[in-house]
Amino acid sequence: MDDEKGLPNILQRQTILALNRFGQAVTSSLALEDVLARILEQVTALLQAEGVAILMPEGGDRLKFVAVCGPGAAQLKDVTMPVDEGVVGHVMRAGESVWLNNEGSNVPGLEVYRQIETVSRFHSRSLLASPLLSDGRTIGVLEAVHSRPGNLDADDLAVLTAAANWAAIAIANAQLHEQTQRLREEQAALQERARLARDLHDAVTQSLYSMSVLAGAWRRQIEAGQLQPHRDQIAELGDLAQNALREVRLLIYELRPTELEEEGLLGALYRRLETVERRAGVRTNLFITDEAGQPLDPAMDGREATIEFYRLPPVIELGLYRIAQEALNNALKHSGATEVTIRLRLGQETLSMEIEDNGRGFVENPQPRPSAGFGLTGLKERAKQMGGYLSVSSAPNRGTTVRIAGIPFRARVAEEMVI
Repeated sequence: MDDEKGLPNILQRQTILALNRFGQAVTSSLALEDVLARILEQVTALLQAEGVAILMPEGGDRLKFVAVCGPGAAQLKDVTMPVDEGVVGHVMRAGESVWLNNEGSNVPGLEVYRQIETVSRFHSRSLLASPLLSDGRTIGVLEAVHSRPGNLDADDLAVLTAAANWAAIAIANAQLHEQTQRLREEQAALQERARLARDLHDAVTQSLYSMSVLAGAWRRQIEAGQLQPHRDQIAELGDLAQNALREVRLLIYELRPTELEEEGLLGALYRRLETVERRAGVRTNLFITDEAGQPLDPAMDGREATIEFYRLPPVIELGLYRIAQEALNNALKHSGATEVTIRLRLGQETLSMEIEDNGRGFVENPQPRPSAGFGLTGLKERAKQMGGYLSVSSAPNRGTTVRIAGIPFRARVAEEMVI
């Protein structure tokens, strides 16, 4: 008798523990696609469901299968259905959880929207659906299905509803995170445009204006018979033109780093060194090493280094590239460097990058001004957003090294490979 009373309590405790694990799993990521995948995986395990789907509003009158697992998943992904049809449509409109199987339903008269089953080629005979509620509004529907009539029933509905509450929190957090990231990227783009405009005015416009004034003054003096052109004067005009050309080349490359998207971080860095530094007469080096500084492959040098190199998440590649770009620009414009070296160190769990030049260096200020020309504050903020930190070391006549370290990195989960 005691065993009969104890069994429900044991099952209840197990369910509570399972839901706690579910909540921890789905809320431990802020990447929306990862969150959706975790929800599908956890609900499948929690209810032993054959299929699980997450549907969210698409326009004003449709629901879209944003994430699906189980039979017919590939066919259902991104398919839409009317918001006023079927069990899922009712859950979205009414904001209440529903169970349906061969024994009936908690909402009489509801039926499965069979047109979707013609797409998935899966016939569900038991179904659960719960609203994803956030701030008092339904942002989507979490659905679990099975081909056997009794495998999902009224007793399972409370479990799915609890899971849906956790899922809604995780999805809302991920959506907020993505929105924040977009706003940061938009703000960064605006700041980048403002910086480029300042550079264009401060460097290129001033050089071109100086060339125009100088050439005009010489022309008037030559026409008045007061000046004969000299080699030094022509050389001065040529230097101004070369400076303007170099600045324009830098700005154009900053506006169009297409290699970053096409070839990844390593390809973009290699192209940058080839296109800008080497054309300016600066020697360049690009190395990939392990955490101890040992080359990963003796053949991995220059363009060959982009082969078989794991791609990083786009936000990390962009952040590292922008930091390297800023450091290289400063070396080219201000340091008088004749050689620059980039070292990318890949550890077991983190990566680091160093940009070193042999220029004139500078005296480090322990309390740099926020408006300092090197842009150290902005670089440190970029590194922090990627989960790492940035440091700069320099000394007069001993060059400068910019180092970014602690960036989370795991080769085994890298997104893709450059081939």
